[in-house]
Amino acid sequence: MTQVQRKTIFITGASGYIGSKITELAIADGFIVRGLSRSAKNDDKLRAIGAEPVRGSIASFDVLTVESAKADIVMHLVDTWRARFNEDYSAVVRDHNLAIDAFVKGIQGTMKPLIIASGSAVVKPDPEHNETDETSPINTEGINRRYQCEQYALDQESKGVRVYSIRLAPYVYGHGGSGIAVFMRLALQRGTSVYVGDGSRRTSTVHVNDAAHLFMLVAKQTPASSIYNCTSDDYVTVGDLAKGMAEALGIPVQSVTEEEAIAQLGPFLGKFISLENIASSAKAVRELGWKPKEAGILEDIAAGSYVVVAESLKSGSS
Repeated sequence: MTQVQRKTIFITGASGYIGSKITELAIADGFIVRGLSRSAKNDDKLRAIGAEPVRGSIASFDVLTVESAKADIVMHLVDTWRARFNEDYSAVVRDHNLAIDAFVKGIQGTMKPLIIASGSAVVKPDPEHNETDETSPINTEGINRRYQCEQYALDQESKGVRVYSIRLAPYVYGHGGSGIAVFMRLALQRGTSVYVGDGSRRTSTVHVNDAAHLFMLVAKQTPASSIYNCTSDDYVTVGDLAKGMAEALGIPVQSVTEEEAIAQLGPFLGKFISLENIASSAKAVRELGWKPKEAGILEDIAAGSYVVVAESLKSGSS
């Protein structure tokens, strides 16, 4: 019997919140996963889920090039947004683009897939509060310049690389992690959970498991270079999110102005909770057969993984 050659995926951020879920799915699907790792702790985490750690950082350009050249698929998920609570993103954009250069050096001319993480909030909200999609105008005056990183990566298609941008919802949730846990901790510290205005602005969400499935669908199907929104169609209001966290924590909920939100949370988070993002994932559903299956974010806060988070925060153990 002829043995089927297993494909290799090289992932930056393989031990992270989304990356670890992608790694688990990829290994279950028969892929070999080599994950960039900056520490012995991350080495152990990767080995525990069946991946092969590769020591280095996002600035280890020779490592990125060599690993990309050996891999069949490259995924870039590592969190380079260390300045996300700052107005200056120039260093983040620079570091991201240098990493892209290193990946492309290893795979140019091969038509291998390069899959990057972006965000659905890179586009302008629709003025009539309708859905946006992957063709909607970019918001060049938004809270960050992530769109510049996305465009730089997409431009590499001209070098014989298939490039895919997965635009994640503003709220990626599940397993008690990510931004919801951060907002819950901040709310408990302040004693109130806040929302902006009347709380009616809607936003997009996606469970981390569903997000990981979309990355793997792209990896396995490798269509022509493209952008896909990674959002559930269960849009929620920012008011309902704040109220859900308040109920879980047993604290009041309060409406504030955008200026007050910025004063309390800082420029990035203050603007973040003011954001409207009604982003359709119809393209991913239509072209790749992706369909979110996990419980919605409000259910997860009220009766799912964030119940444990709330209890831990209230007991002071987190």
